[in-house]
Amino acid sequence: MPSGMMIQGRWITNWNKQDQSGKFEEIPTTFRERVTADGSSGFKVEAGRYHLYVSLGCPWAQRTLIIRELKGLNEAISASIVEPIMSDQGWSFSNAQGAFPDWVNHAQYLQEIYLKANPKYTGRVTVPVLWDRQTQMIVNNESREIMRMFDVEFAVLATQNIDL
Repeated sequence: MPSGMMIQGRWITNWNKQDQSGKFEEIPTTFRERVTADGSSGFKVEAGRYHLYVSLGCPWAQRTLIIRELKGLNEAISASIVEPIMSDQGWSFSNAQGAFPDWVNHAQYLQEIYLKANPKYTGRVTVPVLWDRQTQMIVNNESREIMRMFDVEFAVLATQNIDL
């Protein structure tokens, strides 16, 4: 599978994923802000403010889409789905079956969303991504944390009251 990453805002496809011993280097996610019901984090729960970027080919991203559905947040949080197979330019948007274009930022590749959030971004371009339309920023790209926000913080907007 093709792989790349951003280094100082430039897409690099030939980066070394392993250290000298052959061990894969884990690069931590860098967008770790939280949406809170009271807005104390700087990101307040509001219907229509947030957009979720996912891939159906990624189980970690898929689970955020599942929680969004189970909690009844589809009307409150919109979503775009990248193509399930990554190209050498990373995750891409299209009208292919099962994919939904990026109608929020009109990006062709997910890397453009990362660059919009931080023009000097260094790191992997991963899904899921929780995007704030108001601030034009990535709030979070860690699936477990996004799921927790959907379950707890977005409960005020949930149309399904399911305990997870």
